[in-house]
Amino acid sequence: MNNFKQSVKILALSCAIFSGFNIVVANAQTANMTATASVQNTLTLATPSQLNFGTIVAVSDTTNTATATVSTLGVLSVATAGAPAYTAIVDDSAATAGQVTVEDGADGAIINITINNVVDPVNGTENFVLDDFETSWNGNAAESQVIGTTFTENFAGIFGGGTNTLDIGATITTTTTTAAAYSDGAYNGTYDVILSY
Repeated sequence: MNNFKQSVKILALSCAIFSGFNIVVANAQTANMTATASVQNTLTLATPSQLNFGTIVAVSDTTNTATATVSTLGVLSVATAGAPAYTAIVDDSAATAGQVTVEDGADGAIINITINNVVDPVNGTENFVLDDFETSWNGNAAESQVIGTTFTENFAGIFGGGTNTLDIGATITTTTTTAAAYSDGAYNGTYDVILSY
């Protein structure tokens, strides 16, 4: 019985002690935060050089063809499938590969590339056929490309301080419409290089 009375006294004393403390609960406050993401799916492109075949002699034939080719390194060469079709180099000092520079890509991202909308170089009623494209990504070995067929390259953030390069070579071929020397003058064509994620 004494133990019970003693336990009750201790419990009562404990309650008295705790009731002497004022328990204060601070008012809850809310911090409003934001979440932000910037999206940039658009690559930054520039064209520091255009595809140029220099100055050549060109003769067409109704059966055979001849070609002038600029490599991805900008080296001009000529060839013929057979006389009288003929091409020869007059001046290759202006010969250059086309180049597209690519910036603002994500490191390691796969870039889809398509050469499309090719318009043959023309001067009046005469033209060459523009085809046999090849490309070099960031100075790698040249690879043949098919017009209208997408190929892929990996964007390298550390290459060129974040500027990747696509060098473009191609071939112009004489037509088989007539057997005659091409007229003097500039033959101008175009093509699109489409890049996307």
